[in-house]
Amino acid sequence: MEPKELQEFIYYFTRSNKLSRAQLKKRDYLIARDCVHDNSLFPKEDNPTNRASRPIFASLSPIDTAKFLSLFNDPMGLKYLTHDFDHVNDGRPQTLDDLYKQVKLLLDNKDLNIPSSLWAPINNYLQGGKEWRDTFGIAHNSYIIDGPWKEWSHQNSMHPINNPVFAAEIMTFRSTIRLVSPFLKEICKKAKTGLSLIIKEENLEKADFYTNTYVLYLVIKRILIMMNRRMDKNPNVRISYKRTSDSEGRMIRQIQISQCGSYADKPLDEIKKRLSTDPEAGDFGSIRNSLNGYCLWQVESLWAGKPLRWNILKTDEMREIENVDEGSIEGFTHTFTFYIL
Repeated sequence: MEPKELQEFIYYFTRSNKLSRAQLKKRDYLIARDCVHDNSLFPKEDNPTNRASRPIFASLSPIDTAKFLSLFNDPMGLKYLTHDFDHVNDGRPQTLDDLYKQVKLLLDNKDLNIPSSLWAPINNYLQGGKEWRDTFGIAHNSYIIDGPWKEWSHQNSMHPINNPVFAAEIMTFRSTIRLVSPFLKEICKKAKTGLSLIIKEENLEKADFYTNTYVLYLVIKRILIMMNRRMDKNPNVRISYKRTSDSEGRMIRQIQISQCGSYADKPLDEIKKRLSTDPEAGDFGSIRNSLNGYCLWQVESLWAGKPLRWNILKTDEMREIENVDEGSIEGFTHTFTFYIL
């Protein structure tokens, strides 16, 4: 087996939704290197030239992820993972076996370019073998073709969602890939537990779109913890939700978190440099890796007294740094922009 083939095999065999993409890549490299006797095929990790030539952070497209998530509304896609069967004779799945084959084919698509943190729990919920975690990190081992689910479904000629016991697990899984109203309020409530911030919420009850809610919960919690460390600056935080569209007419959903009257205390160039050389660089590195492929992420603040917007996760057309009107900045502000397709 060629080294590249071995790396790919190990990657799919051992992938975990608990590791960042950078950690997965590092792990796969080390396993593949140690499984091949001819180590000359694998350049040494401490080679500065080799380290400089490897990409540190590979950006994923949130539009690609939005297209994939739209399959949860498609009868020929992923709809019946979380919905009852529609008994329409047009090729739609009518049994769990047909559903499994259809979804497995979609998930095995080699051109699928979505975050591994999204692929893994959907795959685990489809066929079992590994646990998936709900929005608040609780592990679940239920899956669509579980023995009792299949037996009940075959005997009753129904989707397992018609069984109250199975339905509870199905709806829990559904909440991990869809932010159903008013679930964002519950996420923020749990995320701020134990913190001393004074939080004002705006329109959170209106949030309803597809994303990885476990990732979103972890990111919101991390940001609130960051803001809690700066309580001495200002304890007031605003979390808002907005439905709008971009310049191309695409529907977008935005979540914004702002700590009023609190501004950056480190130079922007310093933070940018660290993030460009270290994919795991502190809070910003963790948030970027977690959100990669799900949404755009921008931060606004006064940097050394200058009002700037830093587009950390962005489209190709967007500039990384933009000047903004000082009057529009109420404090250190994070904006997450999700596409709806």
